[in-house]
Amino acid sequence: MLKKIKGPLLLLLAALVWGASFVAQDLASDTVGPFTFNGLRMSLGGLVLLPVIFIKNKGKMMKTVPSGKKLLLGGVVCGSVVFCAAFLQQSGISAGTSAGKSGFITAMYVIMVPLVGLLMKKKQPPAIFACVLCAAVGMYFLCMADFSAGWQGVLERFSMSRGDLLTFACAVFFTFHILAVDHFGAETDGVFLSSVQFLFAGALGIVGMLVLERPSLADVYQARYAILYAALFSCGIGYTLQILGQKTTPPAVASIMMCLESVFAVLSDTLFLKTPMSAEEILGCVMMFAAILSCNLLNLLPQKKKKPSQTEAS
Repeated sequence: MLKKIKGPLLLLLAALVWGASFVAQDLASDTVGPFTFNGLRMSLGGLVLLPVIFIKNKGKMMKTVPSGKKLLLGGVVCGSVVFCAAFLQQSGISAGTSAGKSGFITAMYVIMVPLVGLLMKKKQPPAIFACVLCAAVGMYFLCMADFSAGWQGVLERFSMSRGDLLTFACAVFFTFHILAVDHFGAETDGVFLSSVQFLFAGALGIVGMLVLERPSLADVYQARYAILYAALFSCGIGYTLQILGQKTTPPAVASIMMCLESVFAVLSDTLFLKTPMSAEEILGCVMMFAAILSCNLLNLLPQKKKKPSQTEAS
């Protein structure tokens, strides 16, 4: 049971770390472009993990050589996908999508992961889909719902701007990132995989920064706190916790755990900036926590073993 709880707890911590990332991204978008922000923060995030790997492996950096090929392939695949996801998310915020709406649209991966999993012939308990639906409705209440303007105000919030479309594409890439981590993370060193993916993603961002954006040092310096937070916490800690947590957590359950970042973003805003929560936000938090609790209780239940056929028995 402890092994089943460990993974979801690590993912819960990852969601907590990511909760403030939308604030950092919003601040950075005022001074630097998406390539610059993601290139610098991901490169720093990958470098920060190298001393951790050195200490973890007792000074032997290449202790994971037996899985070196899969580690490199996993780092390239995961790095490419997470870079595309982060670039599209930052571009959506720069295009004017609000932090709350961006959080809701991004977290649509909570619905996409189990659906794509079905296409990949990964069976899911039917009750998981009820949890997914509950979490999705909860995210709507948390990030988008505002009934004070009546039904017209509710329908207007479903309009899709250019920034919204970019953010929706980001959710698609985050879906494939979760599935890629599930595939490569099980057989490789989690911290090493996280470092490789961010060093590769950071290289992609820096190339884009030098070719397309060319920011001034003054702009980068002005965005330094947002970049450092995103590098140390969001990349270095948050995504590493994701890889470690997914080792023992099914992708559908993992996606629901990680979508709690929207809840933590609102709670952080309330606690530290003294912004009161609306009734819709409170209802959304309650529904999402209910989905998380139910999903993890289902994960703890013993799985039914497939009965052997008459041919296998004989």
